[in-house]
Amino acid sequence: MKVIVCGYGEIHLKGANRGFFLHRLEKNIKAVLPAGTKVIVTDTRVVVTDYTDEQQTVACLQRVFGLISIKVCQKINYTNPEDILENLRSLKLSGKFKVEINRANKSFPIKSPAFAAQCGDVILQKNSNAVVDVHNPETIVQIEIRNNGVAYLATGVKKGLGGLPVGVSGRALCLISGGIDSPVAAFLAMKRGLAVDFVHFATPPYTSDLALAKVETLCRQVCAYGHEAKLYIVPFTEIGSRIQKNCHDQYIITLMRRFMIALTEKIGLANGADCIITGENLAQVASQTIQGIASNNFVAKQLPILRPLICFDKEEIVNLAKKIGTYETSILPYEDCCTVFVPQRPVIKPNLADVLAEEEKLDFDTLVNNSYNAILCKNLPNTYAE
Repeated sequence: MKVIVCGYGEIHLKGANRGFFLHRLEKNIKAVLPAGTKVIVTDTRVVVTDYTDEQQTVACLQRVFGLISIKVCQKINYTNPEDILENLRSLKLSGKFKVEINRANKSFPIKSPAFAAQCGDVILQKNSNAVVDVHNPETIVQIEIRNNGVAYLATGVKKGLGGLPVGVSGRALCLISGGIDSPVAAFLAMKRGLAVDFVHFATPPYTSDLALAKVETLCRQVCAYGHEAKLYIVPFTEIGSRIQKNCHDQYIITLMRRFMIALTEKIGLANGADCIITGENLAQVASQTIQGIASNNFVAKQLPILRPLICFDKEEIVNLAKKIGTYETSILPYEDCCTVFVPQRPVIKPNLADVLAEEEKLDFDTLVNNSYNAILCKNLPNTYAE
C-alpha cells in the first residue's frame, strides 16, 4: 500500500502550543486536496492516504507552508524485522545507494546501524547493478520504523516549503502594485504564518484594465501558496492628480506612499488585519531610503508595517519571483500608478517637516475617505490545485 508521508519542521519547537499549529496545518492540507483524501496528522508526521493522483497530490503538498519533506512510501505492517526485510526483496534499484533507518520504535530489536547493514545486504542480493556508497549515493533508501507496527519505505524525498502554516500568525494586508517585489513580499509573509489579503491602487484612465488584470493574476498566483484572499482595489486617480497639481514635484511619490499607507491601515482596521506588508527594499529606489520609509511609518497609527524584502539584493528577489512563478507576470509592460505620477527628480531624503508642509496643501482626510468609500473588493479563491 502506498501512502505519502510528510515531515514538518519548526512546529516541533512550539511546545504546549504545538496542537494549535498542527490543527492549522491539517486544515491547510485538507483545503488543497480533493474530497475523499485522508489526512492524518500525528505528533511526528503527516500521512496522506486514499488519493487518486499521486503526482498531483505531491505537487499540492509542496505548496503547503509548514511541510519540510514529502515522500511517497510503501506502508509495511510488521511484527518483526523479517517483515521489513521481506518487502525489501522486491525493491528494484541500480547504481550507488545507502540505507537510512529512522527507528522511532525503540523496542525494535535491532539497532539502526546494524539493521541498515542487513537491509543493504538484502538489496544487494536482489539487485546485481546496485552498489553501496554511503558518501555519494544516487539513491537513499529510507525506512521509518514507527511504534504502531507500521514502517514506511521510500527511495526519494521532495523538499517542502518549510515555514509555518498560513494563518497561525494572524492576517496581513499587502500593498501590491504589479511589480516584482510585492508578490515576493507576500509569499515570504505567508511563510511566517500570515494570511495575506491585497490592496491595489488603480489610476484609470492612466492605467488600463490590462494592468488591473495583471495584478489580479499576481494575487491568484500568490494565493496558490496559501488560502482564499481578498483584493481591495482602491481608486487613486483623484489623489494622484491633486498631489501633482498642488504639491512640489519632488514630493509626489513620498506623498502618494503616505496616502497608500493611510488607506491600507483604514481598510485593515475595518477588516481585522493585524499588520501591513510592503515590498519595500532599502535604497532600491528614491522613495525607499531610510528617510522615505520613516515618512511612511509615521502615517500608520495602529498597524505595524512589515517589510520582508528590506535587506534583499534585487537578484535575490528576482530569483525568488521566478521560483514561485510570479516573475513573468510581473514584467508584463503595463504601467501602475507609481510609474504614471513619478517625477523626474524625486526627493531622496525627505524631511518630515517638509513633507507635512506639502501635505497641508491637500485635504488629506477628505481624499482618503473619498477613495475608501469607492473601494471595490474581489474574493480570490484558493488555487492550490491549479
